[in-house]
Amino acid sequence: MPTKEQREKQAEKRERRMERREQRSQEEQRLSVRRRFRMAGFAGLGLVVIGVLAVGLWFAVLQPRPGEGVRATGASDHSGVPDGGYSTSPPTSGPHSTRVAGWGEQAQIPEILQVHALEHGGVLVQYNCPNACTELVGQLRSITNRYETKVILAPYSNMESRIALTAWGRIDLLEEFELERIEEFVDKNRNRAPENVP
Repeated sequence: MPTKEQREKQAEKRERRMERREQRSQEEQRLSVRRRFRMAGFAGLGLVVIGVLAVGLWFAVLQPRPGEGVRATGASDHSGVPDGGYSTSPPTSGPHSTRVAGWGEQAQIPEILQVHALEHGGVLVQYNCPNACTELVGQLRSITNRYETKVILAPYSNMESRIALTAWGRIDLLEEFELERIEEFVDKNRNRAPENVP
């Protein structure tokens, strides 16, 4: 039979063991809380990243683009002008030349070169002025000169409207100069085509 002294030592050992267990349990709880906070932080960060990507996707891809949508065809067809001609004037897609028109201000561009520029992510700002329209051309130039690439300003006589804005699968026809409308069309339709090359 253990002595009183031995019983006290055993009781002290049990007490120390229980204290150590309690300390370990408290430490595990603290670590568990930290883990939960860390996981909640990662989850929150993940939700923020997903939200930013979703908003970016909306603005980059899903947001409606200005102009009228036209069914796009012939993205990789370099066979020249289609037999039945293009579905819009000026054209917005279809078979085209292997050659490409230069960016910037140009003389009237053949349709097969217009379409190839659109396929490369360009926007054409064209005007139809049977009589000189230096003021209109100056206004259009003030917009198109802001861009080193992907925008062409040119006359085009084969259309009924005074101004035509075209991009791959998009067209907007105007009778008068509308600064904000033209700027929005150019900004939101550049580099939105099958081949966005420099």
